[in-house]
Amino acid sequence: MKHVHFLGIGGSGTSAAAAIAQAQGYKISGCDKDPQADFLKFFPKEQIFIEHSPKHLKGVNILATTPAVFSLDPHNPELLEAQKRGLEVLTWQEFMGKYLEKDKFVIAICGTHGKTTTTAMSSLLLEEAKFDPTVELGSVIPQWGTNYRIGKGKPVLSGVEGYFITEADEFSDNFLASHPDITILTSVEMDHPEFFKDFTDYKKSFQKFLSQTKKTIIANLANSGVKEVLASHSSSGNTKIIDYSDKLIDFPLQVLGQFNILNASAVYQLGLALGINPEIIKKSLSSYQGTGRRFEYLGKVGKTEIYSDFGHHPTEIKLTIKAAREKFSDKKILLVFQPHMFSRTKALFTDFVKVLSNVPVDKTYLLDIYPSREIDTGLVSSQELVEAVNKPNFRYLEKEKIKETLHHEASDYDIIIFMGAGDIDKIARGFVNQ
Repeated sequence: MKHVHFLGIGGSGTSAAAAIAQAQGYKISGCDKDPQADFLKFFPKEQIFIEHSPKHLKGVNILATTPAVFSLDPHNPELLEAQKRGLEVLTWQEFMGKYLEKDKFVIAICGTHGKTTTTAMSSLLLEEAKFDPTVELGSVIPQWGTNYRIGKGKPVLSGVEGYFITEADEFSDNFLASHPDITILTSVEMDHPEFFKDFTDYKKSFQKFLSQTKKTIIANLANSGVKEVLASHSSSGNTKIIDYSDKLIDFPLQVLGQFNILNASAVYQLGLALGINPEIIKKSLSSYQGTGRRFEYLGKVGKTEIYSDFGHHPTEIKLTIKAAREKFSDKKILLVFQPHMFSRTKALFTDFVKVLSNVPVDKTYLLDIYPSREIDTGLVSSQELVEAVNKPNFRYLEKEKIKETLHHEASDYDIIIFMGAGDIDKIARGFVNQ
């Protein structure tokens, strides 16, 4: 039994990989700088260390770490000690691809937008169809209360132990650690400028990932980026390509937006490819109610409904708020948006200005940029965005003044949407709980 230590175990993906590893028989431990990380509650306290120390590596065979450690914290004491001892050092994605996905029928969901929702839809479908999948994704599914699922490993084919569904992230080429049997590709649009030098570089990463798909690619060919990626797609085998954009579902969903009709249509084709009864597919998708931070309803403050959404790319903002306005056509909506990362805000500045200038809400508050794995070097600021949008209902708001400001103004609005990939979700939940 190998002992795997997870550096940065509080992350959504890292924590899921650790939980799955433990279920597969690995001894696991982990550490994180944030003792309050939401995903740490899934582990006994004695398995988790706070901060980083070489002492955590006692008896460890494998160090699985978040990719950002190599670029942002190369002198991390645990990383240096593991390398000194000659331990196997992998990103958690590499560990998952090499060890956890071994002998599994792997279904990967990738794309700039819609990965989490499509992964959740796929996972619930396979669960309800009795496929008993193991699942890793970046959000909590309410029915499970976790961001992972442990399958019992029923044999699928000769030499295949079970189904494994993964949300495949393109940042830092993370998804190249997987070699899926089936891939769903939702969209391709420039993102992660902190890693990819340009859109061509970004598309090449997807092309390489698709070349690793063994059986079937289910893709949205209505998306121009997807079409460009597939135009240059090469595979060593006879990979089948299914375009789901011209096979849209014709039944209603409980989640809003045309983008979710597309997501559900991709999963419908996945179900058919796996031989699942169409009635089971329809029933599963029709009952899908969403995941954490994907236009998630948090509760009410007075009569005002509060929602939290992970959207942080201009396209995500545009489509989500458009869908919200269609749903709440006669309601007053306040948007509180937190930009995510300086490099993304700078690279997509023009797109942010265009979208935020035309977002169909009654008022927008813009918070400071959430740095994530970056340092503020003065590259760009939220104040610059406010000045570029230059509208009276679009204002900058200091983080420290959010609660005070919104408590005064909440009753003026029917809906408040907190949006962003940083800590704005915690702010939203704190606002509701208070």
